[in-house]
Amino acid sequence: MKKSNKLSSLGLRGYAIGYGICVAISISVLIITYLVPILWVVCYIGIFVPFMLFSFMLNKKLITDTRLFNSIISFLYKLIATLLIWFIAFFPLSWIGITEITKIPANNAKKQADLQVQKEISNAETFADLTPFGVGIYKLQNKGDKYLWDITKPEETVITYDGIRMVYDSLINRKDDETWDNYLGNSNVGKDVQYDVLFYKGTYIIISPLWDKPGTLHNWGNIYLCKGLDKDSDLFEMGILDPKVVDKLKELPGQKLSRKELAEKLNKTM
Repeated sequence: MKKSNKLSSLGLRGYAIGYGICVAISISVLIITYLVPILWVVCYIGIFVPFMLFSFMLNKKLITDTRLFNSIISFLYKLIATLLIWFIAFFPLSWIGITEITKIPANNAKKQADLQVQKEISNAETFADLTPFGVGIYKLQNKGDKYLWDITKPEETVITYDGIRMVYDSLINRKDDETWDNYLGNSNVGKDVQYDVLFYKGTYIIISPLWDKPGTLHNWGNIYLCKGLDKDSDLFEMGILDPKVVDKLKELPGQKLSRKELAEKLNKTM
């Protein structure tokens, strides 16, 4: 009670000194621990109670004791002082918060642009609908495009890759690659193994034999989608994450072709 009464009896100058000491400690530690922010958090927690108390009392004292000749100027002064006191008291969290608020219009504009791109892709011609087999719906905007879009669900985190907004999951076009199906960990490379070549609603589905163990990106192999077995057809590559998908696809009619035969048809090196 004595400490509380003593603190409440401090004047404006006393509160300003206590507030300034807390600010100096917080800023100094922030600079010293710039590369290890967790240390600043620990320090800030340690001074949080006195920091908030001095901030509140200083703010209160400025509001109650300040008397200016003009009511409008007085109001603006108290408002600016209040904002400044609490901005510094919560720095750098307050700065981060303001930065995020200023980004809201740009982020909203970017989201609207992404929704527009998603709409354009979803309205494009369907390249293949493999949802009956537990895969996805694939859309191609233009023949020869680098990506075939899986519109089953939008990407959770949209990024710009190679100058393109990746608003959906995608399959890359391997049409112009010299080699094919040769990822690190692929146990089929260099072997004249037999591929399943299936045909479903105008689309060839080429399924590689499952690898001996998961390789790049945890794939068990690759599936290729194309409209023709020739060098001029787009060849889109899909990793096999779930071997059960292959079992469903293999129920489709098709044939077996060797790696060598396919390499010749697709104009690839074996």
